[in-house]
Amino acid sequence: MPDSDDPAPPSRSAAGDSPPVAPRRPRRWERFGQRFEDPWSWLRDREDPEVLRHLEAENAWTDRVMEPWSGLRDRIEQEMRDRIVPDASSPPLRHGPFLYQSRYRPGEEYALLTRRRAPTRPRGRPGPDEILLDPNQLARETHGAADAGHFQLGAVEVAPEHDLLAFAMDDVGRRIYEIRFLDTRTGEFLPDRIPGAAPNLVWAADGRTVLYVRLDPETLRWCEVLRHRLGEPVEADRIVYREEDDEYHVSVWESRSRELLLIHCQQTDDAEAWAVPARDPDAAPRRLVRRGRKHLFELDHFRGGFVLRTNRDAPDYRLVFAPADAPDDPAQWEDLIPHREGVLVEGFELFDSAVAVFERRAGRQELVILDWERRTERLVRLPGQLRALDAEDNPEPGAGEVRVVVSGPKTAPRTLAVSLATGRRRQLKREKVPGFRGANYAERRLTARARDGARIPISLVHHRERPPGPDSPLLLYGYGAYGISMDPIFSRPRLSLLDRGFVFAIAHIRGGQELGRAWYEAGRQHAKENTFDDFIACAYRLRDRGLCDPARMFAMGGSAGGLLMGAVVNRAPDLFAGAVAMVPFVDCLNTMLDETIPLTTNEYDEWGDPREEAFFRRIAGYAPCENVPRAPLPHLLVTSGLHDSQVQFWEPTKWVQRLRARNTDPTRRILLRTNLDAGHGGRSGRYRGLPELAEIYAFLVGSAREP
Repeated sequence: MPDSDDPAPPSRSAAGDSPPVAPRRPRRWERFGQRFEDPWSWLRDREDPEVLRHLEAENAWTDRVMEPWSGLRDRIEQEMRDRIVPDASSPPLRHGPFLYQSRYRPGEEYALLTRRRAPTRPRGRPGPDEILLDPNQLARETHGAADAGHFQLGAVEVAPEHDLLAFAMDDVGRRIYEIRFLDTRTGEFLPDRIPGAAPNLVWAADGRTVLYVRLDPETLRWCEVLRHRLGEPVEADRIVYREEDDEYHVSVWESRSRELLLIHCQQTDDAEAWAVPARDPDAAPRRLVRRGRKHLFELDHFRGGFVLRTNRDAPDYRLVFAPADAPDDPAQWEDLIPHREGVLVEGFELFDSAVAVFERRAGRQELVILDWERRTERLVRLPGQLRALDAEDNPEPGAGEVRVVVSGPKTAPRTLAVSLATGRRRQLKREKVPGFRGANYAERRLTARARDGARIPISLVHHRERPPGPDSPLLLYGYGAYGISMDPIFSRPRLSLLDRGFVFAIAHIRGGQELGRAWYEAGRQHAKENTFDDFIACAYRLRDRGLCDPARMFAMGGSAGGLLMGAVVNRAPDLFAGAVAMVPFVDCLNTMLDETIPLTTNEYDEWGDPREEAFFRRIAGYAPCENVPRAPLPHLLVTSGLHDSQVQFWEPTKWVQRLRARNTDPTRRILLRTNLDAGHGGRSGRYRGLPELAEIYAFLVGSAREP
């Protein structure tokens, strides 16, 4: 187990004299009788040479401070690389007459999309392997090398006859995609190119028309569905549907019946659905379910009617079947899966013989098979007490199995095929992790009591030879927003922490949906502060149970979880030895007041609309940038992406300046690392992002070893 050869911590003399200081340019503003100062508001222009010089200076400062740990960082990065199987591939997936697969070539960043013609008789041999799409080559064409610059594939959709492939690609990291088309018979790209798109498109039945979603060029909201015919100018594309309400976004997909192209409009508390016939993409869309009733649902068309996952009279959702001519009439709905207290219906997959239903019971994900004819339910036995469950691609409704992926904190992902008739499962693939043995690790769950009495689940994993105790370093991770559940997934990189004696814990705080919709409602808008209090309660629980060294407890979160980090550090600056805030949403008050910033209006239902006084005061009371105390702060590593469209780069940049200005302990490291060629998700590719993560782990391990 890696350990004692790691170097001593950085010193002030080794790091240099002082970090970069951005000039203060006074900006004062007032709202609802409260006055604010924002002296670094000028750090907003990613094209401004002065801004770029400041970001480069911050990166250089982080390099200098981290230099004594460079050997540790390099070792951790190599460990991460060594756990990657060079020629990894996915299990073949039957779609029409072909078996599709993704696979890596050794040393390459991106997986190839390949296919073979499926055998026409039992035990027959598939046809030869064809490479359909090579993202490495596309990245080389864009950036000169596959390991330079950003490259991300979005939607990849095969035409009905499998002769064409449509895909979306982002080569900047701003999540603004270009849609391109490939002739799968010749390997040639078609001249059609659609810029400014979302990674969301669907083929019409003619195989020559696509419906796609276009972004608002300023706010990047998914706002329009357009129709494109191959060979015609993009400028001639017609708008099929435009969403005028700034709080809604739109998406489009093909129904399971393949008869309809479904348009879904949604905001946090309400939704609406429209449909276009797949065989007549020129037809005007027909509204299926109207908005305005605080009704959330997912809808699909199959077996001559509609299946809805709906929260109508069901806070944790139910599954219903609706007639084709009345999908919006609850009086005509038939319950397939009724609402049950404590059981959250999370999703479903439709097949000819059954429905695969994904549920969450007592915080744990489960798979249920519903027989169409008998209306009987079968709970599938899945491995692992702490687990994460995800649906795999299941493109064929006539299949006799549903494919899922199961993993856990000490269990590498397994792709399973579960029989729809019997519930029996067979393993299609177990992900290989060189050097890893699950038996070397242990996992457990406990709870913390929040300030208002709520019981907050905590998931833990650690090395068996390093059980949690009063001398253990510990990393507590949290998110707590948008109803997104932080499930206990497997992580290859995390093994480098566990093997060095770290305990890793996930705080399943309110704002997520681990314990149902009410768990989410209790952590948003006016109840948002529960999220922060829950995280702090989990930290105290771990400390008071003697499961970690209080002087070596660290916190980590990203995006909305970065806001969590900022709020927690402000409220309890002496609780953690250090924190990592990745692309943190910390300038939330200013951002939520600026409707021109991408995604702001979509966020009102999550945080509240600060144009209203009650919400303004609530957000102003916890906004990280506005509430930094004058106190000794913990060590902090903050990351950012210059092209981030979700959390603009200036938010962490401004926050770091304020943290340093308010910190009263000069020995504390407050570092900013800005990725100058990436966005919200960091560097793309399976290897390119490892140095960033290795640096974060070196920061944690090195800080934990300080006297």
